Amino acid sequence: MIKYDETGNISQVIGPDGDVVTYDYDAAHRLTDITDGAGNSLHYSLDVAGNRLKEDVKDPSGNVKKTLTRIYNKLGQLQTQADASANPTDFSYDLNGDLNLVTDTLGRKTQLDPDPLRRVAHTLQDVGGLAVETTQQLDALDRVTAVVDPKGLTTRYDYNSLGDLSKLTSPDTGATTYSYDAAGNRTLEATARGVKISSSYDALGRLTKLSYPTSAFNITYTYDSAPASCQAGETFAIGRLASIKDSSGTTDYCYNGFGELVRKLQTTNGKALALRYAYTAAGRLTSAVYPDGAKVDYVRNRLGQVTEVGYTPAAGTRQILLKNISYLPLGPIAGWTYGNGRVLTRAYDQDYRPKAIQDTSAGGLDVGFGFDPVGNLSKLTPAGGTVADVTLGYDPLGRLTEFKDGVTGTVLDGYTYDKTGNRQSSKSAAGEVAYTYEVNSHRLTKVGATPRVYNAVGDTTSINGTEREFVYDVTGRMSQVKRNGVVVREYRYNGKGEQVRRFLGTANTYTLYDESGHWMGDYDSAGKPLQQAIWLDDMPVGVTSADAKLAYIEPDHLGSPRVVVDPARNVAKWAWNLKGEAFGNTAPNQDPDQDGAGFVLDMRFPGQRYDAMSGLNQNYFRDFDVAAGRYIQGDPIGLNGGFSTYSYVEGDPLFSKDPLGLEKWVWISPIRDPVIYSGARADEDRPGILTIYAHGGPNAVNGPSFFNKYGLAFSADQVADIIEDSSWNRKDVVWLKSCNTGKDPNGFAQQLANRLGVTVYAPNAQVWFNKQGVIGPMPRVGGVGKADYSNPGQYTPFRPMPQVGK
Repeated sequence: MIKYDETGNISQVIGPDGDVVTYDYDAAHRLTDITDGAGNSLHYSLDVAGNRLKEDVKDPSGNVKKTLTRIYNKLGQLQTQADASANPTDFSYDLNGDLNLVTDTLGRKTQLDPDPLRRVAHTLQDVGGLAVETTQQLDALDRVTAVVDPKGLTTRYDYNSLGDLSKLTSPDTGATTYSYDAAGNRTLEATARGVKISSSYDALGRLTKLSYPTSAFNITYTYDSAPASCQAGETFAIGRLASIKDSSGTTDYCYNGFGELVRKLQTTNGKALALRYAYTAAGRLTSAVYPDGAKVDYVRNRLGQVTEVGYTPAAGTRQILLKNISYLPLGPIAGWTYGNGRVLTRAYDQDYRPKAIQDTSAGGLDVGFGFDPVGNLSKLTPAGGTVADVTLGYDPLGRLTEFKDGVTGTVLDGYTYDKTGNRQSSKSAAGEVAYTYEVNSHRLTKVGATPRVYNAVGDTTSINGTEREFVYDVTGRMSQVKRNGVVVREYRYNGKGEQVRRFLGTANTYTLYDESGHWMGDYDSAGKPLQQAIWLDDMPVGVTSADAKLAYIEPDHLGSPRVVVDPARNVAKWAWNLKGEAFGNTAPNQDPDQDGAGFVLDMRFPGQRYDAMSGLNQNYFRDFDVAAGRYIQGDPIGLNGGFSTYSYVEGDPLFSKDPLGLEKWVWISPIRDPVIYSGARADEDRPGILTIYAHGGPNAVNGPSFFNKYGLAFSADQVADIIEDSSWNRKDVVWLKSCNTGKDPNGFAQQLANRLGVTVYAPNAQVWFNKQGVIGPMPRVGGVGKADYSNPGQYTPFRPMPQVGK
């Protein structure tokens, strides 16, 4: 329910679960406070022009828990933004009002140079230092035709007469060509490997089939008709993806009358694995039932936050996994108590950066964090301590260069990079190793004396000759690993890109993921569980073994598992040291209690699982090589993930994460719109919400196109296709941070909601960004490039409209 005040401003929103959000305004009708049902609030301090000079997040007692300040010049342009420690970032503009210089608190500058049409054509990072230079060439229609990266390598884009991308020529992936039908749907893709992939669509423009040269790898998507595996009350499939058939088998999706996914049945090599979900009235998850019948339930408070997690084994009694889960005001989880009484606390500073994570029990996770003035993680200490165990150093572009002993200053691990971000060398106690690259690409050819070989699209096919070889199928995914010429493991993937089967001969391991891409479990050849994981948002908090016994997981600030605890003995039985090699090249201790019974957990950085046969971490869409600190395949989304398409989280492994082996869904060009891009990347990533950042309007959004001024216009159906082809959790709402997409009651947002069957939130005005995140929706002042703070816009919820047959 939505309530309004006497002037038409939204004053209160009451959700289906009874959660309440209240909005307060000043005498000029400008939004000043947002308060939740527990009394936590976000307060905006405004100047006379309506600019937000300060943002304070407060607890119910009025104590400030998070803060941000800004200074504006006389033209209303953002001049300075400072964090909670008053570290400033300064912004300068040219006479046209376009941003041309960004200076961080250490005095490092990024320069933006426009062409005569005010389009950013040249970017220089760390002016006077590293001087990392990027240029782009645009045609008369503002389409980027070429990008020259910091290494001087060029990526070229060709278009057909209708503006569709017809050819992409990359130094890493070679030449890829595309064809389209009359509706603008891509019908053919031809890669540099010589593989041709054709796409078919139904009358609504929905992707129905991907066809490959080897027909066994074809993927078929079926909509609207509920599969036979769906039970009564689960057959509301109209307008939704109902099943996927691919080389691994089939996946069926069953929905209730609200469009919520209540059952997923994954059949791989004849073995059926089912996940079942239940929800609150507001669509929040209340329970998940695993293939073996085990149930995980989530108890929520009046704000909808999870306060307790229970685990019930099949035919067993309920156990408390977590209780007393607490939260910071409008912020992250502050801690919890495990079922056996162990307490894990998670402290944050006033920028909501992690300050400490601590379990004081024997073997528990105990770490404190310190940051430098620009926000790089600079030291690891004991929780609550000030003396560093480890200090970290970075280059001017935020890439980790030193991992040093905090007491002696000895470099434990060191790294150097070229201007693009490719690692040039690594240094450890074992010595220094040089990295060698192809002159005309970013392909790594040698680590020390160990050679690497690639195929035509830039996938690594061997490391050190026949010692390790990687074979790829026609879909471009790794299908085999060979050791000394002998196949040691094979793989299959489903139509969502998930690795669901590992096998050799008749020995199989099947893997199941939830709709957010979380690993839920591994199962043997008979379909019986080997291990199953339990999640709280994006953090693994529990794991069960083949005998259904529960163990506790203690995750770090990123959501990586660091300690596994045996609840009965209250001791750590697995530990992965956060202070080990920064890119993960330190094996976990599988027997820290020294009882002789090793415990194996293959989870690593978020989204990664170690594969002993390949020696790599499988990272959903790609495979990560911890020894080299990079992926062995380029980023499937190309330059959208950055210029160094093989790099892991842009060289910042201890404070950034990439759970899908991709980058965040930001359809904004970092060259054309660097402030918006930075704001989108810095914006809060909220669990349970798929957020899309793009330029847009009432009937379309622009993207995904990395370098176009505004990208290519995408309809709601085209965006829905992209979403449904991804690892999107079909229980998640979609939040559009894209201008005016919620302005038309029957426009883009409503069409997307109807197509996806979920609630879509969209702005009814422009969306304004700064480098630290999203400011919010509001119109322009007089049509010029300045936000009208006196007239705040709204994010409007668009819910699926009833459809015939539902």
